[in-house]
Amino acid sequence: MTKPITTKLGNCLVSIFRGISQVILQRNALSGFLFILGVTVNSITMAIGVVIGVITATACANILNYPVKQIEDGLFGYNGALIGVVIFLLYAPSLMTFLLIVGGSALTVLIMRFMLLHFILPPYTAPYILVIWAIWILAPALDLAPTAAFVNENTSTWGIFEGIGQIIFQNNAITGICFLIGIFISNKSHACWSIIGGMLATSLAMFLALSPTLILAGLFGYNASLSAIALSNGRKRWLAPIAGSILTVPIAMAFMSADIIVLTAPFVIASWIILLIQRKLTLTH
Repeated sequence: MTKPITTKLGNCLVSIFRGISQVILQRNALSGFLFILGVTVNSITMAIGVVIGVITATACANILNYPVKQIEDGLFGYNGALIGVVIFLLYAPSLMTFLLIVGGSALTVLIMRFMLLHFILPPYTAPYILVIWAIWILAPALDLAPTAAFVNENTSTWGIFEGIGQIIFQNNAITGICFLIGIFISNKSHACWSIIGGMLATSLAMFLALSPTLILAGLFGYNASLSAIALSNGRKRWLAPIAGSILTVPIAMAFMSADIIVLTAPFVIASWIILLIQRKLTLTH
């Protein structure tokens, strides 16, 4: 009797940590542990948000009897984890923000399921982006108090490790190193591409004379790192991840110019564009 309960609990924990690891496109419970550790190093509050979000989303997927394999792989958990971290990044903890994390995380599960069934491209982080944009628009009506400004006094690594840390919205080089180790444990190629993609985007941002503050905070690197990982696809390809990384910069600039919260939208849009181009080229040959 004890063994099945223990096994079930173990499987649940693995699903939760894999859900956190899927934020950076990995399927590895140990990587997920290092990712949450990295967030905790920078912000306990945001780490709590990650945990609430991923548990809510994973539980919701189980209640709805969605495919066990997808749940165990963490595919329904990571958007919830991002909801939790972004809500506490933008707004001060309160009963309302807690309810938004729970409700928003549950909603991402429904959106994810719909996209997995009916969308020809990988959903990536689109579900949480749509939910956060809706909350961001409704924030004035909800009377949400903004979070207190957080100043990071760590030594700068010229946006390299900060960019990797910003994948889960942490402006902290040590956090970025934790994330990089977690990626390396799961997939060495992805670890290399995360650095290459971030450096390409950072170099382009510097060439375009964009805000040094934003560059050093890694705000042009994290979407590029994600795009490079997503498009490298474990194969001996280099053009797609490089193109995707570079493309994230003008897309991010467009969102900033339009005064729209950027999130990981440049990563999703750039990756979708490259995948559609690859798809078209494949069909025409």
